[in-house]
Amino acid sequence: MKRDSAKKWKVFVGGVYLFLFVMFLSVLAVEVYAVITVLTEGNAVLPANFGNFERVRALLADNKDPEQFSFAVAGDIQGTGTFEHLAELLKNENVAFLVLLGDCVRNGRSSYHQYFQAELAKELCMPYPTFYVVGNHDVIKNVKKDDFSISRFEKMYGPTNFFFEYQGCLFIVLRILDKPHYSTLESLAFLESVLSARRGDYHKVFVFMHIPPPVSTDFAARQFENPDRFIFLCDKFKVDYVIAGDYHGYARVQRGNTVYLVTGGGGAHLEKEKPGAFHHAVLITVYPQTVSERILAVERNEDFEDMIERWAIAEAYPWMKKHCGITILLNVGVIGCGIFLILKALKLRRSL
Repeated sequence: MKRDSAKKWKVFVGGVYLFLFVMFLSVLAVEVYAVITVLTEGNAVLPANFGNFERVRALLADNKDPEQFSFAVAGDIQGTGTFEHLAELLKNENVAFLVLLGDCVRNGRSSYHQYFQAELAKELCMPYPTFYVVGNHDVIKNVKKDDFSISRFEKMYGPTNFFFEYQGCLFIVLRILDKPHYSTLESLAFLESVLSARRGDYHKVFVFMHIPPPVSTDFAARQFENPDRFIFLCDKFKVDYVIAGDYHGYARVQRGNTVYLVTGGGGAHLEKEKPGAFHHAVLITVYPQTVSERILAVERNEDFEDMIERWAIAEAYPWMKKHCGITILLNVGVIGCGIFLILKALKLRRSL
């Protein structure tokens, strides 16, 4: 009886040894996966038609139909999977360009931009020019060596204040970020100078920004410096559309001649109790006399593979690289423990 009990105990201990060995092996597997993922996908380059550089704007070709054209907007696409579904729908739409309204990454660390570029190279690259409005998550306020400042954003993606023209319409992209961390003086001066010099030359004017102005209680977004000045300029120069994100949902308000469209449902977390909280992008079609809007809506979809890939590129590998000494010691310990467990298991097996 005692012999059977001893045998069962040894079998149990052997099982514990095997479990611990598998756990230690999993740690090594995770590290290997993170390294391979970064080496194979983490060094992707931006698609040639993505960003705010002049070369991207130059890709805009005249529409064959002078009577109408369409473009798409999507905001706050940070997430893993939802915007991929929207991207598949957008790729099949006959639009001239796409504007991403900021917060394309979860936070302003370079590793998250690295993951975003990997996704652009695979699933998110559109067959037409795509512009990138800077959002509060895309840059970081307390700039360290590994963080994204506005200057670093502009070096990688192009200017944060710029304009382009298409089919007789003027499109202005602004850097509007939250106070008190960022000033809007430069952006508002840029907006006024462009509108003063060019408003009379264009049929319609569209302004894109991340944080919307406080023109309604239908949505709650961050505050930025000098919102009254911004609204005054839109009223003075009869801007047709102001399109923004930040609010994770959909809202539409008209004030005088200007439509304020808020679309931040591109993939970020939704608060269901808020009005207009659903995942979507918006297609805007411009006619000679009118402008129409069509919503593309999708259900939330968190892709497990993308979650693991983002974790590997944006979290695991940067930690391993930053704590290289600890990582080496950890691996030595894991390997040593693994060898010890194997020897103990073999010894235990021989004694059965």
